[in-house]
Amino acid sequence: MLNIRKKSQTALMLLSIASIVALSACGEKTNTAASNAGASDNAGSSNAAAAADDHKDWPKELNFGFIPSETDGKQNDPRATLAKDMSAALGMKVNLYEGEDYTAVVEAMRTKKIDVALFGPFAYIIAHERSGAEAFAASAKSEDTKFYHSLIVVPADSPAKTLADLKGKTMLFADPASTSGHLFPEMMFGKQFSLKGPDIDKYFSNVSYSGGHDKSIIAISKGQADAAGVCDTCIQKIVDKGLVKTTDYRVIGTSDPIPSSPYAYRNDLPADLVDAIKNFILNYTNDTYLQGNHMFPIGDGDFQVVRDTADTLQMSPDQLLK
Repeated sequence: MLNIRKKSQTALMLLSIASIVALSACGEKTNTAASNAGASDNAGSSNAAAAADDHKDWPKELNFGFIPSETDGKQNDPRATLAKDMSAALGMKVNLYEGEDYTAVVEAMRTKKIDVALFGPFAYIIAHERSGAEAFAASAKSEDTKFYHSLIVVPADSPAKTLADLKGKTMLFADPASTSGHLFPEMMFGKQFSLKGPDIDKYFSNVSYSGGHDKSIIAISKGQADAAGVCDTCIQKIVDKGLVKTTDYRVIGTSDPIPSSPYAYRNDLPADLVDAIKNFILNYTNDTYLQGNHMFPIGDGDFQVVRDTADTLQMSPDQLLK
């Protein structure tokens, strides 16, 4: 009995020791797991903080400027789709800024009210000079169609057949700083009749500005002017919307190729933000906004033809934006 009792006591003692060791081990595992979890949480927080630090020089919101468009004031503006998609891609709110005219968009970038913008070609070279704008992308059907043309149009029942027939007639342009709605149309008359600067306007009885390509072609369709300068792609958009018919006007002149309107960023933005903006725009495929177009790279050098044309016409940015 004594031996059995001693053996039992010994067994109980060993069992107790084993239990204590097991509990200690569990405690260590629990503490280790907790420590690891804490370390993981701290690492996650550190990574988030590091990511925030990486973008600490980014603005809290990005402001995207646009020139006047025929979609102004319309519901389901496709530019809202672009802003929404860009916001999701960059992880920051993207606001749309609509300028009253070309001058307003150029000035908004100069005063840092906007960070990115879609400019007309001539408005772009002004923005490059005054606001630090850098062109990087253009929207077109294909690489070959990054360039477009300005057209001289007349009412369908006009007797005018050539530019020479418009001497002493009323001429309608879109905007003083519009490339295809003013600059290149005037260049067409300047080249054909060896006119320079202010002498081009004197070729007509009256020169006025409609405020947009859409307004110009609509005015021509109603016979409210003898002729107008508009871009070929702009007319097609207005026709597609049913605002005018191809039988409402005739084309009597076509310009040299013009580079497409560029997307440009302000050159003092953080380099990594510029990279993110370029990556988003150049790879953007949402057809709600692009409407059958694609994004293609374009650079400041592509706009030298616009600068050369302005020089030939003796038209400075100040003259065009007054």
